[in-house]
Amino acid sequence: MPHQSTHSVMFHHFHDAKHEPAQGSLDKVDFKNMINWLDKNYSLLGANDYKSKLLNGKLQSTDICLSFDDALKCQYDIAVPVMKEFSIDAFFFVYSSAFSENPDLLEVYRYFRTSAFNDIDEFYSDFFEVVEQKNALAYSEQKAIYTKLDYLSAFPFYTENDKWFRYIRDQYLNGNEYCEIMNNLMRKKEFDLEKAKNLLWMTEDDLKDIDMQGHIIGLHSYSHPTQMSKLNKAEQELEYKKNHNHLTNLLGKSVTVMSHPCGDYNKDTLEILSNLGIEIGFRSSMSIKNISSALEIPRDDHTNIFMEMRK
Repeated sequence: MPHQSTHSVMFHHFHDAKHEPAQGSLDKVDFKNMINWLDKNYSLLGANDYKSKLLNGKLQSTDICLSFDDALKCQYDIAVPVMKEFSIDAFFFVYSSAFSENPDLLEVYRYFRTSAFNDIDEFYSDFFEVVEQKNALAYSEQKAIYTKLDYLSAFPFYTENDKWFRYIRDQYLNGNEYCEIMNNLMRKKEFDLEKAKNLLWMTEDDLKDIDMQGHIIGLHSYSHPTQMSKLNKAEQELEYKKNHNHLTNLLGKSVTVMSHPCGDYNKDTLEILSNLGIEIGFRSSMSIKNISSALEIPRDDHTNIFMEMRK
């Protein structure tokens, strides 16, 4: 049965002849079928309608909306035209470093691990081997800790390797160590970093066009930290202020919505967002279905929906 709790459905990657398939990515037909399925099983609202009803306390438990993270070019090329056909608007959450000279490479690393190897598990094998070689004892100790955790249980579509990789990235390695390993692997594979940057993200003109089409653009931090709650309050504030300034200046209007990168935040985050005038915020899972505040609305990953559609 569908979740009987108002929420958003979260999308990331799409594929076609230009954009390569990735884990969980949808093509145009998949996306159309999903919209039809959601409209049949829920009350599918446009983002503007969803926002208005939420702020006025009029949302029903079966009301849902669509949202897109990370300002990916594949979303603009594939999903936006489909939504135009359906006359439905959505939320687009943007991290601003993607539009800078030095974007955060989280998305580039994802593209690398799905495009430069025969399959994702081949990447994981190489990655785990490098990490273990750096410090075999520490690697073993971390694996023992990890096996006692129900790590990322809110994301049932992740494989065991997906979860172990994310644990290593976010809980074991520091940011510099992780980047060093990934950059070395990219050099070994002669991966074209500049080509990937140009392919992956929307342009600022794309964002303006999405805004003109009636979609709602919101914050997703400046550099997309995978664990925002590990930053101190000043660091978090800088992340969101830079993001807010970029988007308000670009669009010429206030930005009042956001989504938490990787669903991670703490009470400092919520205070910062409130002070910036953010009215609505979305999490990244359905692990907590009760809405504690308007800045903590649950989202279901489209991969879960796709699995449910196939039952």
